[in-house]
Amino acid sequence: MSNFIFKTFLHTAALVVFTVSSVQCVAAEVRTLTPINLPANFQYPNGITRASDGTLYIGSIVSGRILRISPKGELKTFFPGSDEVFAATALRLDEQRGILWGTSPDFLGVRDSNGKMTRRPHRIFAIDTRTGKVLRVILMPDGGFGNDMALDPNGGVYLTDSMRPRIYYLAPGADKLQIWAEDKRFASNELGLSGIARRSDGVTIVGLFSSGNLYKVIPQSRGGVKVEAIPLERKLENPDGMQFAPDGSLIVTEGAVASGNGRLLRIDALSSGTKPKSIEIIASGMESPVNLTLAGREVWVTEARIRHRLLPGKEQEIPDRFLIRRFMLPANAANDVMENSTSSSMLEPLK
Repeated sequence: MSNFIFKTFLHTAALVVFTVSSVQCVAAEVRTLTPINLPANFQYPNGITRASDGTLYIGSIVSGRILRISPKGELKTFFPGSDEVFAATALRLDEQRGILWGTSPDFLGVRDSNGKMTRRPHRIFAIDTRTGKVLRVILMPDGGFGNDMALDPNGGVYLTDSMRPRIYYLAPGADKLQIWAEDKRFASNELGLSGIARRSDGVTIVGLFSSGNLYKVIPQSRGGVKVEAIPLERKLENPDGMQFAPDGSLIVTEGAVASGNGRLLRIDALSSGTKPKSIEIIASGMESPVNLTLAGREVWVTEARIRHRLLPGKEQEIPDRFLIRRFMLPANAANDVMENSTSSSMLEPLK
């Protein structure tokens, strides 16, 4: 992230200081489940994905460490981090091939003994889920910032770039990212493309973190893609992680850097018609919800609580605990079969 983009983002973050005391469900029939307490030495969770047996993988914004939580709630360090993998801000599991994909951008940078800040080249990585061995590390082209990922059934990877107006594609077995979609509407002077959700037919939705816009990307029969803006009843406040629910609606986190009131939203983003899409607030009161994973009706949200690091004078106010928030969608939101759709066990809080 360039210094200009980072400073602009800090200015935006500092516009309002808002403290949220509790998380509450807003939408009718949505239930708040017991959250998962993360270990005291694991800070700023972001990347999250789930295996079909209920195993969760959770990565950190400021560390390459990845936790693995069993269906019974047993927690272990799956990957300790390394010089190559120093963050895990998005995680997606290719269960069929035993590969855990992730993004590793140096969001906050490293300060040396003289106070000089440097940022390591942003990259993506692949780890063998059986051995924990790093299979592949690929640097982002043109100094880009790899933000979030979506996978296709063939093992291909779709990747948003927060600094370039591009969505990349990595073909199975390839070592070079190809531009899948590039559009001037994706451009931003601050943080641009963030979350990405891909439907089984290839239709993809991406969000722009700073502007709050959503876009639909539609593959064309003769190659290439078509990009369409999704009309919304209001702009979103820092949309980030997103996935499709079983009923086809979009579930998305709203990071809310300025207000501090992080939310989980449901948007019928792909419904027909030109009327602005309504935005249903599922839950509110979270602090920097950044990513999520779904299985059937259950939603897991990483509450990063990193907002204080973006507010001048608040950098040292490190939270004393970090959580994975859990919600249960109403039964009418689970009509179809989707990725990771097997029934999930109810994880108990970790001690």
